[in-house]
Amino acid sequence: MTTNRPALLTLAALVAALISACSPETPKKEMPVVNDENCKWENMVKIEDKASREQLASACARRGPGFKPSPKKEW
Repeated sequence: MTTNRPALLTLAALVAALISACSPETPKKEMPVVNDENCKWENMVKIEDKASREQLASACARRGPGFKPSPKKEW
């Protein structure tokens, strides 16, 4: 009995694609609480998720009494 090798490879690729499409997504980690300890540079670089790290850095930059948002411009 001869086997059709390209057909078997195509079938294997199809099965792998179907299995991976059904697997659950990896859970997203929540952004840490904005406080003095978490806003330190050493602690921010430990966050592996880039989106969470950037969101925390943005929130840390906007906290406190020294932050004033720019006035809204009507063009």
